[in-house]
Order: sequence, then structure tokens, then C-alpha cells
Amino acid sequence: MGVQPSGTVTFLFTDIEGSTRRWEDDPDAMRVALARHDAIVREAIAS
Repeated sequence: MGVQPSGTVTFLFTDIEGSTRRWEDDPDAMRVALARHDAIVREAIAS
């Protein structure tokens, strides 16, 4: 196992509302939505 974090460790959980159904209905659109979601979260964390 690698180096363990020390100090305060923060976990962030997010959800795309209705994502299970959306994956079933339009997986291509969900891939785009998930990529956008991830970019928004990464940007918010970096700032």
C-alpha cells in the first residue's frame, strides 16, 4: 500500500439526479453529462 494521508482527509460524494434512468435511456448523452459533471467538480476543487 502507498503512503497514507495525514491530517484532515475530505471525501466528496456527488450525484447526478436521475442518472440510473438516464444511463438506460441515453448512454451517449450521459457520457457527455458525466464528463461535464467531472470537469465542474475538478474546477471547483481546484479553486
